[in-house]
Amino acid sequence: MMIEDVKNIYFRGLLSSCNYSCSYCCFAKKEPCKTELSKDKECLNKFCEFIDTTEFKNAVSIFFTPYGEGLIHDHYVEAIGKLAINPKCRYISFQTNLSFNEYEFLEKLRALKVDLSKVKLWASCHPEMVSIDEFVDKVKLLKTSIDLCVGIVAIPGDLENVFELRKQLPHDVYMWINAKEREKTRYTESQIKSLIEVDPLFYNELQRNRVRNNCCSAGTDSVFIRANGDVFACHINKNRMFNIYTNQSVIEPLSCDKRFCDCYLSYSHRYDLKLERYFGKYTPIRVPFKKDIEVIFIDVDGTITNEFGVVNEKAIEHIRFLKDKVRIYLATSLPLHTALKKCNPIRNYISGGVFANGGQVVDFSLNYKEIVALKKEALEVLSDIPKIRVYKENDSVYKVLAFKKNIPANIESNSMLKVTCEKDIVNINSNYASKLTGVLKICQLNNFCEDKVFVMGNSLNDMDMISYFRNSAATIDSESKALKEQAGYVFNIDHLAMFVN
Repeated sequence: MMIEDVKNIYFRGLLSSCNYSCSYCCFAKKEPCKTELSKDKECLNKFCEFIDTTEFKNAVSIFFTPYGEGLIHDHYVEAIGKLAINPKCRYISFQTNLSFNEYEFLEKLRALKVDLSKVKLWASCHPEMVSIDEFVDKVKLLKTSIDLCVGIVAIPGDLENVFELRKQLPHDVYMWINAKEREKTRYTESQIKSLIEVDPLFYNELQRNRVRNNCCSAGTDSVFIRANGDVFACHINKNRMFNIYTNQSVIEPLSCDKRFCDCYLSYSHRYDLKLERYFGKYTPIRVPFKKDIEVIFIDVDGTITNEFGVVNEKAIEHIRFLKDKVRIYLATSLPLHTALKKCNPIRNYISGGVFANGGQVVDFSLNYKEIVALKKEALEVLSDIPKIRVYKENDSVYKVLAFKKNIPANIESNSMLKVTCEKDIVNINSNYASKLTGVLKICQLNNFCEDKVFVMGNSLNDMDMISYFRNSAATIDSESKALKEQAGYVFNIDHLAMFVN
């Protein structure tokens, strides 16, 4: 491996001072001094010169991870500008507490002719030092010009700030949560559930990700460089590889001196966690790589409803937020009239959908309605079984409900029928009916591009559409491990705007 091969570079200069003094932080507890800042500026300029004179095989990302707050110092803002206009750099990112003047920051970058789409921020909220209101105001101003993620440390005995921050942030800003204590027992099961509902990736903070040979891309795709030019595989690996200024001969074989990857800057490199699903090329900096979506299809029961079968408030709020950005359809086992009654709070935002497991396909804007009926021969096969309910329209039967205990094996295997089971209840449709075929029909009618379709569900009944479309999500509390493994994402409807455009 040579430095020219890397795609992502993390850099930490000599800055060891901060304008904050958070009780839970073990870094940068002192005030800045002129000598420190002068030396830090010198090593930063040397690093920028190295980037400018090195012929990388790919455009690189640069991520500054100082021990203190860097963006209150002009030399870091100037370095961001210098690197951002360099065609060798894909994007420049910075860990920050946002205590700098956001107006001046943007003005300086614009004065340097910076393409602001190449600047990203990893913004940490520290409620001991700043009010959440003030912090969120800065986020709202900055997000109009640059991409950023926002995060906070979850103090086990004081989680109110976590939930308040999420409540105040814009729906389309991803908020990560760092664990204060890595041992799972430090949080109650109830707290863990609540924190994962805020950050669907918080469970990674609680894992003991054991280091194994070739378990990550650190040291190959990514490297961490210190102020003096020493190169390491990642922030926690103390085995020096080489020095970019004096010796670029890599020490082989590359090894890790840690037992566990115990922070995002280390475990984000791991292959087994598949964080690229959420962040793509921005995985190093925790900023979601948002995919362009034009239509979403959402299951109802268990996906946007609560334990009482009522559409939950978060779903209502976020579907209302999404309504002007994408077309919204339902994809449900419920028949049309039942689904619309249940979804009355969001009825005006729904463009139609696939109902009764594909027995009804509806597009309101096109005034289109199709009934996928069971054939006469199929109904004859079902004639002798006790039924809970028969759904029909204009004498066309499109769905039959029965208890699972009353369904003989010959019906489950009948080629004319599509039989799906939800707990003790069996849904019986025509073999031509399914959620997937209904979704594809609506896509065909509207000329939707399949790469811009997003589907979401919570049960095996959603597997056909989840497995077909690249952009898909299983809900966090889905009981189907297979569905979660197949889905592109695992999150709830209130997370959708954070990961898609």
